[in-house]
Amino acid sequence: AGLATSPGFLGTRAGLFADLNLLAEILLLAGLSAGYFLVKRGNYAGHQYNQTVWVFFNIVLTIFIMEVAFNRQVVPGIPEKLLRTYYGVATLHALLGGPTILLAVYIVLHRNNLIPKALRWKKWKLLMQIALAMYWVVGLFGIGTYYFWYLAPREATGAPEAAGATPQA
Repeated sequence: AGLATSPGFLGTRAGLFADLNLLAEILLLAGLSAGYFLVKRGNYAGHQYNQTVWVFFNIVLTIFIMEVAFNRQVVPGIPEKLLRTYYGVATLHALLGGPTILLAVYIVLHRNNLIPKALRWKKWKLLMQIALAMYWVVGLFGIGTYYFWYLAPREATGAPEAAGATPQA
């Protein structure tokens, strides 16, 4: 009850948390991309602070919105419904998102000197570029998940009838 069952504000079948999560995902991608431009301008301290904030923001989104929605709406259909778009896109989003977050956390720890030197990878700039690219791929799958869950016709995606009734990410 309460906020968990509130209707969304974007005019789709989504609930409040799903709409907020979509906007937060777009903001996350913009924030991480802004960090790229900070480093290109030579503002390394700003880049480090910016990327650290966005990585932890993403962790909060993942734990409190995305993971709850995935466990509630997708996991019960795995593996038998995995080839349906509704389940498949969300599962790919989750499977790519986990390693992306782990890589981002490694980079944040590395760049804040919180990892022993023996565990630091020397090509950390390459790691940052890979992480940003991964965030964009995962973000696009997240937007795709929103589309297939809340915009596309349910029959076309294999969505369960009650999917729109549960406001999730």
